[in-house]
Amino acid sequence: MKSRIAFSLLTAFMLLAGLSPASAAEKQSFQEWLEHYRAWDRLEKEYSHESAADTPEAVLKRVQVYLNLNSPQKALEIVEMTPAFSGSDEAQRLWLGGQAQRGLGDLTKAVLWYTQATKFMSDDEIRARFKGEPALESIWHDVWLKMYWSYLANNTLSKDSQKEALDMIRSVGLKVWNNNFWNKVNGIMNPQPIAADNPPVKGPAADVLAVVPMVQSADTQLIVKAMASVSLEKFDEATSAVENISNETVRTFWTSVLHFLSSGNTPEELDVFLQGNYLKAHAFWAGNVLAPYSKSRSDWFLGNPDSAAWTKFRNNILTMAPEEAEKAIDNELGSMLISEQTATLLRNFKLALSLSNGNMQMASTVWNSTDKQNLPICLRLAGFLAFKDDFNKILPEKAAQAFALYPVLSALSGAAGENVHPETEAPFWTAAPADKLDELSTEQYPLDRLLLLAYWQQRFQSKPVPELAKRAAYLFDDSSFGIRSLIYLADDAVKAKDLQLGAFYLNRIDEPALPPELRTAWLDIKTRLELEAGHQTQALETYQEMTKTGEPVPVMTRLRMALLYQQRREYETAQKELLTMWEARATMTTALQAETLFWLGEGEQAMRNPDKALDYYLKLAWQYPQENIWCLTAMYRASLIYEKRGKYETAKRLLGTVVRNASRKEQRVAAQARIDAIDKKMGVEKDDDKSSLVYPF
Repeated sequence: MKSRIAFSLLTAFMLLAGLSPASAAEKQSFQEWLEHYRAWDRLEKEYSHESAADTPEAVLKRVQVYLNLNSPQKALEIVEMTPAFSGSDEAQRLWLGGQAQRGLGDLTKAVLWYTQATKFMSDDEIRARFKGEPALESIWHDVWLKMYWSYLANNTLSKDSQKEALDMIRSVGLKVWNNNFWNKVNGIMNPQPIAADNPPVKGPAADVLAVVPMVQSADTQLIVKAMASVSLEKFDEATSAVENISNETVRTFWTSVLHFLSSGNTPEELDVFLQGNYLKAHAFWAGNVLAPYSKSRSDWFLGNPDSAAWTKFRNNILTMAPEEAEKAIDNELGSMLISEQTATLLRNFKLALSLSNGNMQMASTVWNSTDKQNLPICLRLAGFLAFKDDFNKILPEKAAQAFALYPVLSALSGAAGENVHPETEAPFWTAAPADKLDELSTEQYPLDRLLLLAYWQQRFQSKPVPELAKRAAYLFDDSSFGIRSLIYLADDAVKAKDLQLGAFYLNRIDEPALPPELRTAWLDIKTRLELEAGHQTQALETYQEMTKTGEPVPVMTRLRMALLYQQRREYETAQKELLTMWEARATMTTALQAETLFWLGEGEQAMRNPDKALDYYLKLAWQYPQENIWCLTAMYRASLIYEKRGKYETAKRLLGTVVRNASRKEQRVAAQARIDAIDKKMGVEKDDDKSSLVYPF
């Protein structure tokens, strides 16, 4: 009673003072209140209606709201349309721009924006900001590394500006993290003269390397001949050349290259490389560095393989003796009627013939007068190996194309005994135990693309996690490993019901260029995404496209589609899907086997085939008594069929088992209700142990 009086007096005092209990504490502004409840859409509207909506503070608030709404594109539009601020406001504008770029999935641009923001920050603020941004250390590492690989392949006027960007990013990385990687790359990008009495110190992984000269000069010449022959699609001659390579492992590698160029398929067996601890050779195929050419290898061959006229001319020349063939090509080149394009093709043809026939003097003359940047890939490789020319001269003129081709040509050159960057990359045929990959790729050769690919594959195979998949999808986006990482991320996002993120990952994959296995995985994820989004018609279309690939369909996806067909009353189609599952039941859990039988029974029941339905229900109940839910539900369904047929005793026995074993009260109550209803229909008590046979006379 006293406490009530005290509370009433306190309330009266607050009212007299012009206060209410709710406002005794400092009242929040409407904007603060909206922010507290994360009503970002309303908060943005409030900011945009402010009288000072164009001030730096208001603009930055609006950008932050759009980032909170997961609308990075809108946030970036505001940032880009806003004139530069000054001081800390400009630092914040650029920083938010970096976050928006990161939200859009463009890590390279994000890092460049962050780098620009550091110009308006103190060193302490830089370290605090960077270490507070999630996963920025690994992103900084990966973006710099990818830009460095692009820089190596760049032979255009933009190379100097690219070097400037690399130096800026490296400077920030060294300032913020100052770890082994940044110190190592700082030394590589700014080499210091080494005194004669102060030789370089070997890294801790140097002792584990076993570099035996596996490719002799004669082997390299055989590879030159093979690649020149492949450019003319003379695979038999190429195979004959490769079969004479002295080392068995090297021979196996190049046989696999020929197989890929012929079929687009990677070797199925890679143990030979693991057994010899040839980590880079294994990574080349396991990560499928040649993945961009799985669909088409036309860029590797001379001329247009689909041109009947070219094929006829080429085949005619190839039947001639070498001297006669060269003379025929020279005669064609001497004609005043041919176009420059045809003349280029003929000169390239002459180069390929000379290399494949071993006429190195003629080949050298043609090579020196040839536009190497437009040769078929096989001929670029063959010429580079034969004449040890500047590697950048065989890369395409356009930077993007050069970056795409660089890892392919540099790896194959190394596999043929010509290492392109011996100072920063381990020799291709380096032999080292798998447990030394960490040391090799992070300490001894941190810029070696294939070693890092091998190490990340090893880690991902041991423990697949989204963080590593994201890094692989960015850094090795042109390899099979990168594509598989994107598929893993898309699958993980769809399973987590993050459909927008799942769609983002799927859309980054060039689906038509995928080999059948990966294309099936892509279509499977897309089917499930469309189902989760409620787009059933699109899901059915995608699923039908997946079944046409001829690859195995994931069983759970097939089950979901079968149930969708049942919902759409397409019962026969649903039964076909379920029967396909049943035929492959050996690969399924017993719970899934039981569920398949149940839905088969449901399908037959829906099609008014109670006999067939009964077969499935009873088989399920007998074969899978341990799968309680499916077993008892099937027994209940079977009891309804027996009840309808007047087989009351059988129905009661089935229902009795349901009452005894059901874990859910609703099931027990429903089964008991049916038993009571059957008893009323029967009218008299009967001995359950006696036969239901009735003698009419």
